Amino acid sequence: MPDPLKPEAGKTSAAPPQKAAEEKVESPRVDGFKLFAKRIKQPDEIIDLLATLSFVELAKEADYLAVLNVESRDIHRNPYLFSTIYLKPDLIEVVYTIIPGMSPRKRKIDVYRHLLNVLTLLQDAYEIDTKYLYQMLQSALKEITEFASSDYNEIFAKYDALQHDYLDLKKRAEQLEASNSKISKELIELRSKNDELLLRVKQLEAYSDEALMARIQDWLDVHRNEINITEFAKQYGVLESRVEEVLNKMVIQGYLELRG
Repeated sequence: MPDPLKPEAGKTSAAPPQKAAEEKVESPRVDGFKLFAKRIKQPDEIIDLLATLSFVELAKEADYLAVLNVESRDIHRNPYLFSTIYLKPDLIEVVYTIIPGMSPRKRKIDVYRHLLNVLTLLQDAYEIDTKYLYQMLQSALKEITEFASSDYNEIFAKYDALQHDYLDLKKRAEQLEASNSKISKELIELRSKNDELLLRVKQLEAYSDEALMARIQDWLDVHRNEINITEFAKQYGVLESRVEEVLNKMVIQGYLELRG
């Protein structure tokens, strides 16, 4: 059977040599195990039994059958993550790859599961030594337990970190909310004061110069030609500076004369 790690015959990489070198993929690690069993059917019969497994590739060699399960390929379309089950006369051998960053325990559990799936179809093709099968299952259970335990600890550590971040963000959000409430309250107060000032300005600007001159003239008639600017401004709701401005205008225009 061709080596899965070598390029497929008749195929070339689509990338130029320079780019292929730049995109070099780190080689996977290879591991495996054996299961002692006696084959009682011929390879051709076994091929028929495994015909339902559409995702595997079968290769018949001199005295054994190879079952290749390619799970992923590299940029050159060569098998990268894969497992091969060698169905030999007195032995079932499993070889599989572990890609960088993958948990070896989880990978082994996945390969065990694939092997058991194949063995269910080969129950009439092999007499398996139950002692080795039990040892394999015991190893699988141990791997599952250890993987689940380490996975739980990792998840709990991530959860604890996320919980801490969540509480910190929640505290900051509450502080921002309180700050925003205070700012909103102050903004409302400022708007209210601004509205009051605008209303006041409109009131102060309500009298035209001519109307204010008439009010001043009426005041002078009542108060013996004397005017208290402060009291006048307060009574009519105008600024003292505006009263003075209008008085000066009346003097300039000859409506009033200043006493010596």
